Amino acid sequence: GAGPGARRRRWAGRGPRRSLPALVTAVLLVLGTALGLWYINSGQFTRTPGVLDMTEDRAKRTVEEAGLEWRIVRDYSDTVERGHVIGTDPDRGERIRGNGTVTITVSQGPERVEVPDVTGDTPEEARRKIKAAGLEPGMVTREFSGKVERGSVARTEPGAGSVRRPGTAVALVLSKGARVEVPGVVGEDEGTARQRLEEAGLKVRTAPERVFSEEDEGAVARQSPREGAVAAEGDTVTLTVSKGPEMIEVPDVEGLEESEARQALEEAGFEVRVRRVFFTGTVFDQSVAAGERAPRGSEITVWVR
Repeated sequence: GAGPGARRRRWAGRGPRRSLPALVTAVLLVLGTALGLWYINSGQFTRTPGVLDMTEDRAKRTVEEAGLEWRIVRDYSDTVERGHVIGTDPDRGERIRGNGTVTITVSQGPERVEVPDVTGDTPEEARRKIKAAGLEPGMVTREFSGKVERGSVARTEPGAGSVRRPGTAVALVLSKGARVEVPGVVGEDEGTARQRLEEAGLKVRTAPERVFSEEDEGAVARQSPREGAVAAEGDTVTLTVSKGPEMIEVPDVEGLEESEARQALEEAGFEVRVRRVFFTGTVFDQSVAAGERAPRGSEITVWVR
């Protein structure tokens, strides 16, 4: 029979054989855990492919070939051609789950806004509408307009409905009112002159000081703007009223040589007309007697013999 020593040898020989399966199991468990951790941390992820500036269709195919889903959004771009890719989310090279979705942003080209119609608006209203449209109010000019009230917007540059980039300046052209040719009223009495000008669509102002002129007292001596000038409806015409011709004293030129008589009369403010009995000689008569008063600029006739 076997003794205690033999039994110990049998058990000693069986020990390593029974521990091998446990060792394999332990190794597999470690490998499985490592594989699981790798899968959790890296294995179920991939990298986002680069599709920048590709056409929309090509970008979709590229994303699909990487095993990913795609979603399209659109945005404006001043640098990327319309229909091409501006960028992605996630960005190129970033990790994404193997069945994840890549958001592809496709260019609509540069942003454009429409110039609003502000015809007939006040400048303040027009500026508010232009800013609200994403544009900037620009310089202000004026032109004649028979359709739009004076001071309101006649048109814009660029015109209403034009499509421009945001921030573009829009110039305002304001109405000066209808074009009016100024009628001539010099020589008319002040009341008649005022009525004619107002009927033409003009305003009238009378200068505070009257002046000497060839026109009768109370008649219009001067007007500004002058007759035939182009004005706008609502512009003001200033009238200067005559206080009649200036009366000045006529000098005595009888007995003077012709040249001396002419000089004296012209310096006094008269026109001179000479009637000769002989070719040369002295003045023996004058049409207005010395010491009498005559309108400045009137003609004095002298007779020479």
